[in-house]
Amino acid sequence: MDGVIPHALDAHWDGGSLVVAGRETRSASLADLTRQVAVLFQDPETQLAMLEVDDEVAFGLENHGVDRAEMRRRVASAKARLGLEGERVPRRLDQLSGGMKQRVTLASLLALEPRGLVLDEPTANLDGDGARAVLDAIAELARDRSRSLLLIEHRLDDVLALIDRVAVLGDDGSLALGGTAEEVFVAGQDRLDELGVWIPQLRLLARALGSDALPRSPAEAARIVVERWPAHRSVPPADPSPGAPAIVARGVSYRYGRGAPWAVDGVGLAVASGEFVALVGANGSGKSTLGLLLAGALRAARGTIDSTARVGYVFQYPEHQLVTTTVAGEFRVTGAPEERVAALLARIGLAALAEANPFTLSHGQKRRLSVATALAIDPDVLILDEPTFGQDRRHSEELLAMLEELHREGRAVVVITHDLPLVADHAERVIELRDGRVVFDGPAQRYFEPAERGRPPVAEAFRIARLERADVPPLLGLRAVQRALGR
Repeated sequence: MDGVIPHALDAHWDGGSLVVAGRETRSASLADLTRQVAVLFQDPETQLAMLEVDDEVAFGLENHGVDRAEMRRRVASAKARLGLEGERVPRRLDQLSGGMKQRVTLASLLALEPRGLVLDEPTANLDGDGARAVLDAIAELARDRSRSLLLIEHRLDDVLALIDRVAVLGDDGSLALGGTAEEVFVAGQDRLDELGVWIPQLRLLARALGSDALPRSPAEAARIVVERWPAHRSVPPADPSPGAPAIVARGVSYRYGRGAPWAVDGVGLAVASGEFVALVGANGSGKSTLGLLLAGALRAARGTIDSTARVGYVFQYPEHQLVTTTVAGEFRVTGAPEERVAALLARIGLAALAEANPFTLSHGQKRRLSVATALAIDPDVLILDEPTFGQDRRHSEELLAMLEELHREGRAVVVITHDLPLVADHAERVIELRDGRVVFDGPAQRYFEPAERGRPPVAEAFRIARLERADVPPLLGLRAVQRALGR
């Protein structure tokens, strides 16, 4: 839409036309199109070009030759709209959080005063606080009807109240569904199921309760719960207590180089067999470092980690653990016997691609392969870093079903994640890190009690419903709803 294709990236245009602000993109110049449409990518680091905030916001204006007085006005206006003013906002970009960097990038685009703004999964790489800050900014932009917003997104609960129309692309890139949110998410829900596309959690909650409504907020969903939750419906008892400790950490600290801040600082915890644990916290809180320490991939600078368990580790980016030229070869380097290799390939649906190069697989296939190779050693504990990152609904559900199966087999599963619906649906225990230290370690139900932590939409809907109906249970996620309804 901004003309990068075909003007900057070589691509074959196979018919049709694209008109933006009255301009056909193939004939208009790239410079002209970038004045009309601005694109915000997932990772702010890929768009930042300067060292300081003001210089970054002004960068595009300088390229377009905007005069100095007008440039100052636009920079000040864009910073004010995105909450980037005041002494508490550092001047240097390298001192900003991920959420702040994304807001700076958005401010630099708004300063251009485009007629259209394309937002490509703008919160995908952000922690909870950063995501909320960016979503608040997007909500304000949506209220300003002077420009069009196109949001590319998998999960829509946080922006459902803002959406006018929805377009769903099929696997071949064609338009599979289109229309209002109600037409797509309610009337088209069977087609969405076929496509494996994410459906808003609040819509799935309404569907589970037999409603054709599309609640746009937890408060709207709560009204459906109050009206439709079966009276005196008992909640199945919790799963049995976990087994003996598989990993025990005592006073563990680690830092990346002498003089660097402690990435993990004095952590003590135990992971028991049969537990499903979520490890959460802001970006840079030490989650991944702690996961690598528990897996034995890093050695603690202080403290001890005791474990006799076999531990498998799955990195956030599956490419980071691909080491051979064939899919089957990824299993063989673990020393797994051929019969186990064959069984695992069949389990993840890649038996027909056993001799394919793993780097040619789709992202979802690579993710399943990385999990399966970790399973090749038959681990007692499996640690996964952001396992649902970048996954569509079908692949996420397949992966989480695999993790639940491992959990039922008595293995410990530790998931490092920002995905609060995942935590609500699957985790029995939550460990939160802040600045390398454990600030919460307890049941998931208790973790979501304080409002400032941010609740998943289903959990918030049930909290609101309980204010009116005391017999409504304090459920956290859709899996708990299905179990309570006997499904």
